[in-house]
Amino acid sequence: MVAEQIEARIVESGSGPGTLLPTESVLEQEYNVSRITIRQALGLLKRRGLLGSRSGLGTFVRPGAKDQPGMRFTGSLSEIVYYAAATRYTPARRELVVPPADVAEYLKTPKGEKAYCFSGRRGWPGHADFCLEQIYVPQRFGEHLDNSRLNGSPLFVQLEKRNQVKITEVEQVITAVTAGADLARKLKIQPRAAVLKAIRVYRLLDRRVAEISVTHYVPAKFSYMMNLFLE
Repeated sequence: MVAEQIEARIVESGSGPGTLLPTESVLEQEYNVSRITIRQALGLLKRRGLLGSRSGLGTFVRPGAKDQPGMRFTGSLSEIVYYAAATRYTPARRELVVPPADVAEYLKTPKGEKAYCFSGRRGWPGHADFCLEQIYVPQRFGEHLDNSRLNGSPLFVQLEKRNQVKITEVEQVITAVTAGADLARKLKIQPRAAVLKAIRVYRLLDRRVAEISVTHYVPAKFSYMMNLFLE
């Protein structure tokens, strides 16, 4: 009931993405329930994708679901940190490039404006690489980043430290595509073979995009597993 009341409050007030909610103590007094109940209600709304949270920032309203068919799940930024720590990363290049049209659209950069591209490969320790990773960062955020010194952490952690900013949300979309000749050569697969393309959009609290990750996975070498639990 408390979760439904908080959701109705957000909808009725027209709170946009990034709007901060009152603190747990304030909500506890407003709804006249225990702190545990407030945390359970906020947790439920986070799992539904309505709210997000970040240490030092508080709880905020996330963007609404897009008007397109598909399944939407929520998780934690720590999952990306664990993924980076569990895999082997081999850096390839760091260059200033004009990003592809779909990436430029996310970054909202004028036509022809450049961004840093950090490319590399990932694989399980002791096994062959399973994906090609290309990360695009606006020039103002990428000047002092170095993908050759990640030390088992994702690039966004370095981006936060060097630029004194906080990533509050990552949106990931996974689709199946066919590999072009150049991609097939880099992944050592047959041209037009099916691959999984994952686009991750890293946003700051003010909704600016700080990083775009475009990763192509070889299905025969990588699987995406998810555990779902009863709320």
